[in-house]
Amino acid sequence: MANASSKVRALFTESEGNPLTLMTIRTKLQDLRASEISMALCYLMRQRYLTREKIANSQAKGRKEVWSYRYHAERLPATTEQETANEQQVPA
Repeated sequence: MANASSKVRALFTESEGNPLTLMTIRTKLQDLRASEISMALCYLMRQRYLTREKIANSQAKGRKEVWSYRYHAERLPATTEQETANEQQVPA
């Protein structure tokens, strides 16, 4: 997992702020499985370094809408009270 998240993070820094879709990440990181990439994206979103938005799919095949992920070099502030509460909880 750490290997996948570091590779995905490196790919986003190389893209210089351009948003990437899951398909573009999969084509550039062929040594990682789709589940590893998905977990790495989830981890980066949870850490607030990644945002996503739905866009129309530019490819003819597949889903009509896909998620576009944008990486931020600095951690984004917590957006909801629930996220803030989750950070303050200490595991028992």
